[in-house]
Amino acid sequence: MGIIKKGIMGGFSGKVGPVVGASWRGIDYIRAMPRKSEKPSSSKQLMQQGKMKLLRGFLLGVAEIIEDCFQNFEQKTPMNAALSYNLYHTTEGATPEEMVISFPNLIYSKGDLLACWSLKVVCTASLTIDFSWENSAFNPMCAGTDRAIVVVYDPVSKQFFRAVDAGVRQESSVKVIVPEDFKGHAVHCYISFYSEEKSIASTNQYLGSLDVL
Repeated sequence: MGIIKKGIMGGFSGKVGPVVGASWRGIDYIRAMPRKSEKPSSSKQLMQQGKMKLLRGFLLGVAEIIEDCFQNFEQKTPMNAALSYNLYHTTEGATPEEMVISFPNLIYSKGDLLACWSLKVVCTASLTIDFSWENSAFNPMCAGTDRAIVVVYDPVSKQFFRAVDAGVRQESSVKVIVPEDFKGHAVHCYISFYSEEKSIASTNQYLGSLDVL
């Protein structure tokens, strides 16, 4: 059943006959109900469906970072923009069954804030990972107070570790302790930055894979 929010001339939400009403970013719109096709999916469609299924479940693990940090897009939600980007850059495999994530290509944060260089990641003690980097001269797009966001993914346990406020750019290093489930596994490590005012993000960088002690 559809609900009229602002009287007879206003937008509505829900289903009315063959159409659905909704609102996105203050804009009311209607769309036709999708019709189920009786034609079998082509191999290309199956590949696309396989990519979408794989990525949607995977990106939910960093959904809160995507919501704040996947920027520079228009007419899409942050999650849909991240799905669209990674759909074409972050999957590998010849068939839907062989589809896997290309971890070096994963992007969950995307913005104009400057990144860093000479990135290093080492496991110095049990469950302890050290991230380090070098900075350029500080400026509004590369401030010493920018917050470092660290992400570690364990493909064995299929878990993300996220440290959204791990440290600040001017410290040039952060130390994190990952879950016990990560012990003995090769994990993938990422870093990005977010301005102190929480308005501009950097595009995340891949530091590589390392074994957790």
